[in-house]
Amino acid sequence: MIDKLWLQPPLAFARLGPSRTPCDNYRWGPSDLTPRGSGKTTVVPEPTLDLAADGTLTERMPQQVRFKDAEGWRPVCPYFEVHGSWTADGERRTGPVTEEVLAGFGLGLDDVRWEVTVANLKAHHITQADGDRVTARVQVRGDDHQRHRLDGVSPQTEPEPLVPAGRSVPLGAVQVPVPNAALPELRLRFTPGAGVVYGPVGLPQPPAPQGAPPRYRVPQERLFLNPDAAWPRFALSDDPGTDPRTVPGGLFAGAENSGQSAGLVDDVCDGLVTVTLPGGLTATARVVACPPVFSPDRRPFVSIADGLADRIGRGDVRRPEYVADPQTALEIRDLFERILETAGNVNLDAMNDIFGSLPTVEQLNGVLLGLTDSGKRRHRRLVALETLEDLLRERPALVTERIREPVGEPAYSDDWRATFTEQMPPDMRAADGAALHLTHRQYDLLVAWARSLRANTEPGT
Repeated sequence: MIDKLWLQPPLAFARLGPSRTPCDNYRWGPSDLTPRGSGKTTVVPEPTLDLAADGTLTERMPQQVRFKDAEGWRPVCPYFEVHGSWTADGERRTGPVTEEVLAGFGLGLDDVRWEVTVANLKAHHITQADGDRVTARVQVRGDDHQRHRLDGVSPQTEPEPLVPAGRSVPLGAVQVPVPNAALPELRLRFTPGAGVVYGPVGLPQPPAPQGAPPRYRVPQERLFLNPDAAWPRFALSDDPGTDPRTVPGGLFAGAENSGQSAGLVDDVCDGLVTVTLPGGLTATARVVACPPVFSPDRRPFVSIADGLADRIGRGDVRRPEYVADPQTALEIRDLFERILETAGNVNLDAMNDIFGSLPTVEQLNGVLLGLTDSGKRRHRRLVALETLEDLLRERPALVTERIREPVGEPAYSDDWRATFTEQMPPDMRAADGAALHLTHRQYDLLVAWARSLRANTEPGT
């Protein structure tokens, strides 16, 4: 029998978009670091699965990757694939679960059960009112290949539910493809929402000043939330001890208006994808629906993978054999490539006007953003591994002197600008409001790798 199930990937990020055409599959290509190149990471098409309305699944190779079309951003719609382990004819096997594998144990597609549960709990997180929860749940059999909407609703047993009876906030959709000879694996596709906002009945629609769009212009058909729910009535207290439950505080529409919530809800969400076979054998994965990548060819230097590795593998980088592994140098180069891409995605001059941690650069002819241009030029040299190695051999203390060390708790002060210094990365704010920094794992690895370069230098050179 099949004795174990798991879903691949165990965590997937869907990205909102109003287009009816999902974004093609792609991967990061080589950096364009030729003398006249862009200095950016290239994006390379990969085989893409197209899912028809009747569940027919086909594969094609895109000629190019398009992130937008006439309808807007193309959503990223991840697939979840069922894998398992089983014993057949006395042989232990693992791999994708197919219709043929099911048949070998007397099962069919109608025995497969999918369940997807997602929620948008931001309003509930702030107000702690159960009526502000927005959740959606669907159950789909393995032989049901129609598209099923994820309609976000609020618990109607609460006195003032945010989403009133008979209405819903669309949080996406799911569909189970029909397995075929070319693509026999059991899959489910998650399609996120369009990336729109919903508001309470009676939300003021102020006239646009001088032809500019008003701050909270929401189409009338999306103004159906309950104005008497806790979320539209929420306001930050004048009491400095009030916990707004967001860090930094005031991360909601209306916080800038005396702290009074505008009662807006978007269609981002996260939740669980579960597949079950008879006997209770179950596998679960997580899905997160988030905004589009507005600069898809530029990666942040701290990725989701870096954050996870920092939590489960921080100690690995302290082992001498890890630092000595040739793959570590490639990991360092990848980090500096992402640092370069981040530098090309930030207006450092504008940020410095806010934080003021760097000396200003005199404007040169034809160069309007002196700090931004200087930062990109300097970081571009460091993605050449030989240049970086030579620099760290010549200046062994450079890492600890010039790169901000990670902190355990944000070092807040009465003047929040005091947390920003000239250390790298300068003038960049983290989600907690303090100065941005590498993860502990990245910093420790960089320090250890730089130390190993100096240790391997020939005496007298």
